[in-house]
Amino acid sequence: MTTRIVLTDAYNDALSRIEDFIFGVAEDMAALENFWRFHDDALRFIADNPKTPAAHPATGDQSWPFGDGRYRVFFKHVAAQSVVYMTHIIDNRQVNLEIYPGNSLPTYDAD
Repeated sequence: MTTRIVLTDAYNDALSRIEDFIFGVAEDMAALENFWRFHDDALRFIADNPKTPAAHPATGDQSWPFGDGRYRVFFKHVAAQSVVYMTHIIDNRQVNLEIYPGNSLPTYDAD
């Protein structure tokens, strides 16, 4: 049986923010196309191997890095329904305080 991938509204919102960030920095469609290729490959891997990442002991969700570790997707696999709910995606070039509340972006003070 094929595992179905469902993108939640929260996931789609975060995905849009990442796409905007990539295009805002690169101003190049090739950068977005590269991201989309990495993203599609990650979703295909998760659909084929939904039990590979271990579930987080406190939250019960799973996560998987992709794009040489720059991005990470969070999801919940419901085996009885053969569905994977994609709940969040992050770009590790951003601070991601909702996932890592102790993070900070390095800054400096000009004298």
